[in-house]
This record gives sequence, C-alpha cells and structure tokens, in this order.
Amino acid sequence: MKKTMLIFTLAIVTLITLVFSASASVNLEWWTADAGEQSIITWMDNTLKQFMAENSDIKFERTDMQDEDLKIGLKSAMAAGIPPTIWMSWGGGILKSYVEEGQVADITDLIKSKGEVIPQSVLSSSTFSGKHYGLPYTSWSGHIYINKELFRKAGVQIPDITKNETWTWEELIAAINKFKKHNIIPFTVGGKEKWELSFYYMYLVDRYGGSDCFSNTLDRKKGYSFNNAPFVKAGKRIQELVKIGAFQKGFLGAGYLDAQRYFFNGRAAMYLMGTWFVGDLRKQAPNMDVGIIRFPTVPDGKGNPTNLLGAPQTVFCISEAIGTQEKIAAKKFLNYLSSEKVVKDFVTTVGDVVVFKMDLPENCYDPLIRQVIKEMEDANYMQMAWDQYSPPQFASVHLDNMAYLFSGRKSAEEVAKNHENEAVKLK
Repeated sequence: MKKTMLIFTLAIVTLITLVFSASASVNLEWWTADAGEQSIITWMDNTLKQFMAENSDIKFERTDMQDEDLKIGLKSAMAAGIPPTIWMSWGGGILKSYVEEGQVADITDLIKSKGEVIPQSVLSSSTFSGKHYGLPYTSWSGHIYINKELFRKAGVQIPDITKNETWTWEELIAAINKFKKHNIIPFTVGGKEKWELSFYYMYLVDRYGGSDCFSNTLDRKKGYSFNNAPFVKAGKRIQELVKIGAFQKGFLGAGYLDAQRYFFNGRAAMYLMGTWFVGDLRKQAPNMDVGIIRFPTVPDGKGNPTNLLGAPQTVFCISEAIGTQEKIAAKKFLNYLSSEKVVKDFVTTVGDVVVFKMDLPENCYDPLIRQVIKEMEDANYMQMAWDQYSPPQFASVHLDNMAYLFSGRKSAEEVAKNHENEAVKLK
C-alpha cells in the first residue's frame, strides 16, 4: 500500500534506475514500491553501497516505483518470463497467486537460518504449504494522524488514546463541520491511489461487522454476504463523508504525494495513513505538533475500537525464473538486509516498524511510532489490507469500486453487489 512519485509503466514510461556497480559478474534487479520515500531511498542507497563494497562481483539495478505501477510491472514481467531478481511484495493473496504459478523462489532455508529473530506471527502472509516465499521486513498499522495545532485552532477536542478514548461517528461529523467553519480541510486523501480510499471502507466494515466480517464473507462462510448490512452501511457512511465535504477539493485526482503535501503544509487536520510516512513527515514538517487517534466507532457496530488495519508491510521476494548464480547472490543480499547492522541502520534512518526481534538502540523510534507500536500491541485484531489479502481479481474489483463509491458513480448497494458477484467467482 504507499507511495509515490516515479511513475512506472512497462514499455510506456522510461524506467528510472539506480546503478551501483560497473563491473560485476552477477547482475541483479531490485524492484521496490518506494519511489519518493526519501528516507527509505537513502537507506537503500547506503545499504547497496555497503553490500557492493563487500561483494564486488555483484551488480545491482534498482527501480523505485508506485504501488500500483509495481503491481502492473510485476504482472507483465512475470507473464513475459523476464521478472526482476528481487522485488517487494505485501504478501497475501497476490503473492500466493505468484507462488501457485511457480514464479517465486522458496527461501525456507534462509528464513529458518534466522531462528527466532523473525517471529512466526509475521510469516503467515508469505508462507504457503509450509514453505516460506518472502522475507518480512516491516509492519504497519493505519491510524488517523492529526495536526494538533489545527485542532486547537478549530476548537476540536482530541480523543486521548492513552485513556482509551475513541470518537463516535457523530463526534467525527461534528469535528469535520468545525474544521470547515475555520477553512481547514478535515481529511486529505489521495483518491487517485484507490488503496487510500479503501482504508475508509475497510475500517467502516470492521466497525460495523467486527473483525471476522470480511474474511468470513470472502471465504463464503454460511450466512455471510457482501450484500449484508455492514458493507452497505459502510458505503453509505463513505458517501456521507463526501457529501459534507470531508476531503479536499479534487481529491479523486490527487496522488499520494499530493495528499501528503496538504498534511505536511498544515492545510489538512487529519490524514488516515500507515506508519511508513512518518519518516518523511519528520523531515518535511519537523515542527508539526502531530498525534494519532483511532478510527471512530459507529452506531450499533460490532467492531472493537482497538481493531486496526495493519500487517507485515514490506516482504522481499526472489523470482524463481532466474539463473542459479543470481539466486545465490539474491539470497546473500536478503541475508545481508536482515543482519543486525542493516536493520539498525533502517530503524535509525527510516524510523518505520521492523518485524525483527533484536536489541535495537534505546529510543530509536520516533515518539509517534512508539505510540503506534503500543496501539499495535494492544489491538484486539489487525486486518491486512483487502487488496493484499485477497486474490488479485477480487482486489482489482474492490479497488475499482472504491473509486465508483467515492465518486458517486455507484451506490453503496451496487458496490456491495459488485463485491459479492466477484466473490462468488472465487469458489
């Protein structure tokens, strides 16, 4: 789910790559979804330089792109039989589909060699039939990030998560109206990135239907349907937000960086986003008084207010259809990435939440991230993003319908029905 600015489309847009060696006997390609994430790019640049200094026989090309462009690029490259050596995944249904096609290398030996450094709890999204097909690296959760100064300006009271306080839906609507009266954008969102729209829908379905609602419905459990009330009610709440002007003008055409700028520049009070953006927040808006709040509860909802969107975020995979020497070198690089030195460099440079059990430097995380980690530890349940959890065909229908829903081109009932129709095809 994240990211930004280098637009990648195979055969349409020129690939922008970073080349780190000129004379190597083994050539590796690394594809990421980190375009525009300057703190992560800095870490990757430094890590590759250090690795190359120790392994002069290996040459790297790295291509950074947007989430959706990475998905499209991988699909095309896999189909053409020319996949990158190493690539970023989010695990879940899309990775499983590539595994079933024989496109992903089994790295069980590497994962097992790490022992307890990699907790079993983070391996489920990249483990299939008892074999490991990815190296989990970071975890994320989705919160509403808030600009406290704008809250004070509008006279909006902040619910204190340290006291287990969560807004009701009515309190959220009241806050939105107060922000608008003070000419403050309530929420910024990158509607062009359909996954950002999905965050709102996923949270609302959880708040109405509870933690098992989506998975039971997708798995076709008896009595569950996407036509049921939680999905329809979630859609109606979304359209309520749009109708009252909860988002910035033109949000449907805004990209990830566009939405981010509204928050960084102090124009938007709230931003529903994952932990990965905090590093750049601190660099681009170092003086902002920022906090986090939970997604609101809804009337007669079954969902626990501590439930979060979240899961392992970055999973590094190796393609199966590469040469033996390339595969050996790729595993060597993933082993290097998961070494204590490199992981500590990541935490101090990027600040995102890593999955590894290691003795990290004291207070290495930003205070905001420490608060997020506490929320993750206390969460009743964490829901993996639907577009990653689901099979690719369902994920595509889901994201397209988020655009239809937010734009008003389809009703809440029609969007729910489209989900149901696609889910039926999976069985």
